[in-house]
Amino acid sequence: MTHANIDLPNALQVSRRFYVQHNLADWADALPATISLTPDESSVVAQAAERGFTRAFVLPPFDVQMAALDRLIDETARKPAPIPDNQQYLEPFLADHWTKTANGRIFQQTDDPGPRAWGAYLCLFSPNPIQKCWGMTGKQIREHFQAKDWHGLNVPEYLVLQRFYCEKYGDHRFFETPEDDSGSHSVWLIDSMDDKQCSVALGSNRGINLQACNINNRDSKRAALAGLILPL
Repeated sequence: MTHANIDLPNALQVSRRFYVQHNLADWADALPATISLTPDESSVVAQAAERGFTRAFVLPPFDVQMAALDRLIDETARKPAPIPDNQQYLEPFLADHWTKTANGRIFQQTDDPGPRAWGAYLCLFSPNPIQKCWGMTGKQIREHFQAKDWHGLNVPEYLVLQRFYCEKYGDHRFFETPEDDSGSHSVWLIDSMDDKQCSVALGSNRGINLQACNINNRDSKRAALAGLILPL
């Protein structure tokens, strides 16, 4: 069934196929067989679409995501993709703090995963940055999202979606409508944030750079994607 121009059965099929094709069969197994929404949930989807959250991906529970994090990084940030040689993934730069030296770790707060902890869920999101958030600090963006009951991306969601769109577009632009012709992207992962740090990501033909910065940091060229989480 299509809800508000969002084809939910197709989103479920596409998500499941992506996981199977990327050695994440346990993620596929954790998804529901079908998506059946109540009238209230259908209304949420319709309202999300009106706000510009017109893209959908289905994800497994948060604990499934974190248990497979190393494998997820291998599959989405290391393995070659069906893209031109000059856009291929190089070894990712990973750090759980702001640094010039990678330590191979990522920062993702786990104390409050919210509805992601309840089971598989539908992530409805905008395919383009929220214009008001350019140049804001991470803390300001989180406050802006919370005031509207929006979610940002967490680290596992970002890794999945950047790979999905890399394979779709053939480069690392990530956004449906790129801000420039660089074929790269820079984005806040707002739902990785705790009271001190937030992971930020840069994707380009040099690979994925994923590290944490202070929540009071600001970067006029770093975008933020917003969306809604709907448990299934």
